[in-house]
Amino acid sequence: MPKSIPPQRLAAQALRELKAAADPRVAAGAKAYFKAYEDLHFFGVKTPAVRQLARKLFLQIRDLWEIEDALSFCQILIERRELEAKNVGIFLFARYKKSFDKSLLPRFEAWLANNHCSDWASTDALSGAIIGPLIEQHPQLIGQLKVWTRKRSLWVRRAAAVAMVGSARHGEHLDEIYEIAESLLQDPEDLIHKAAGWLLREAGKSDVERLERFLLGHGPRIPRTTLRYAIEKYPPAKRKLLLEKTRFKDPIWPI
Repeated sequence: MPKSIPPQRLAAQALRELKAAADPRVAAGAKAYFKAYEDLHFFGVKTPAVRQLARKLFLQIRDLWEIEDALSFCQILIERRELEAKNVGIFLFARYKKSFDKSLLPRFEAWLANNHCSDWASTDALSGAIIGPLIEQHPQLIGQLKVWTRKRSLWVRRAAAVAMVGSARHGEHLDEIYEIAESLLQDPEDLIHKAAGWLLREAGKSDVERLERFLLGHGPRIPRTTLRYAIEKYPPAKRKLLLEKTRFKDPIWPI
C-alpha cells in the first residue's frame, strides 16, 4: 500500500501550484466583486482551474485519506488569506460528504465566526459545498441554522440562508426555510438581504403561490434588495405589481 501524504504536505503543494498559476490581472479584476470590509486576497486563479486543482489533489490521496485527513487539509487552507486557497480546501473536503457527521457543524461555525471565511464567496462555497450537504444528511441540524440567524457574525448569518439554498431548490424543508428567511428580514446588512432573497427565490420554484403569500404578508418589512432577488425571474409585469403591493405607503392623515 502506498505511503500516505500528510495534509500539511498536500496543502503546501496546493499553494505552490496556485502561485505558479497566478495571474495578477485576474487578481485585480476579482477585487471589484467584493466590499471594502471583506478581508480577502487573491492569487489570480479562476474558479474552474481551482476546481481542477482540487480534483487533481484528491486523486492523489483518494485511496489514502480518511475524512480526518481531509478536514485537517481544509483547516490549513481555509486559514489562508487567499480565496483560491480556501476554495481548494473546501472543494477537496466536499468530496468526503458521504462521511459527514453532525458533530462537524460547530467546526464550520467556528471557521465563519473566526473570519476564516470573511467574504461572501468563501462563505457561499463553504455553505453550498459542505454545510448544505451536511444538513441534507442530518436535517435535525436545521434548528442550529435558525440560531445562526441571530449570531453576531455576518458570515454565520449569511451561511444560515445559503446553506439551505439546495434544499429550497428541491422544495424540501420549506417551513424551516421560510422561518430562516423571516428571521433575517430585519438584518441591517446588504449581504444578508441578498442571501435571504436568493433563498426565497429558490423556495418559490417549487411553490410560487407560497412565496407570493410570504412576500405580500410581510410587505414593507422586506428589504427591497431581498424582494428584488426573490422575484427576479418573474415576468416584468408581475415584478412591477409585487414591488408596488409591498411598498411602504405613508398613512393619509385627516386635515
